[in-house]
Amino acid sequence: MAPAKPALGDRGPVSRLGTLPILGQPNPNEPKDIHLVGRYAVGATWADNHGSIYPFDRLRQDCPCGACGSLATLTPAMTWPNEIKKTPEGLRVSWSDGHTSLYPYAALRALCRCAGCTGGH
Repeated sequence: MAPAKPALGDRGPVSRLGTLPILGQPNPNEPKDIHLVGRYAVGATWADNHGSIYPFDRLRQDCPCGACGSLATLTPAMTWPNEIKKTPEGLRVSWSDGHTSLYPYAALRALCRCAGCTGGH
């Protein structure tokens, strides 16, 4: 028996890497504001007014360098930022252990784990 054909209009899995800009609208992958949220997280308010919160430990695990995500354990120094800076290239975080992470904004937006972005309730 042959496998079932996909339904009309089925384009397969959708990539979450960023949100597509709409002509005449602000780029949703550009942050309007980067700010601290409590003592253990950084927040971003995006151009489309969506709000994202990134706990420091999770942000370090999601570092795009590749090496950080494979670390078995993270020490407190590894998850505490010395500096968080909004740059044209992305969000740059300098960690207490000397490591620096650069999160391109579209990739950072894709890391949002709020209910709206993850399909939760």
